[in-house]
Amino acid sequence: MNEHAVSLLERILAEQQKQTSLLEQIATQNLALIEALADDQDADPDDEQRTYLDGTPCR
Repeated sequence: MNEHAVSLLERILAEQQKQTSLLEQIATQNLALIEALADDQDADPDDEQRTYLDGTPCR
């Protein structure tokens, strides 16, 4: 293989490593989000709401 082809392959490998790192970060953040949403499920869905979506108290 000539030097130009080797250089291109090295650049491709470097970009793939960056992409893999970003995908791992996304997976980690998604897992944290899923866990946070699962923790939030402890609330009783039939319980009467005490606040509106904007945070103001219900009357």
